[in-house]
Amino acid sequence: MSMSTVSITVEYANQALMLADWLKNIRFVREVNIHHNDSSSSNVHAVQRALDSIKTDNILANITNPVAYQKMIRDEWN
Repeated sequence: MSMSTVSITVEYANQALMLADWLKNIRFVREVNIHHNDSSSSNVHAVQRALDSIKTDNILANITNPVAYQKMIRDEWN
């Protein structure tokens, strides 16, 4: 079996991350590598690490009355 490599250049690191996530979900894609240009001053990685650290499992499981919960959230902004 022969493997092929495709090289893609995008302007921003967040675009590279979005594209990599999309590519990883394609059945026949075996590996996705991202190489960032060191001159980039983006903080995408720090933001992504923060988002990844947020626990989202059953985040809304303790809401017993969704209508009351939504009203409470709306009242918070008044």
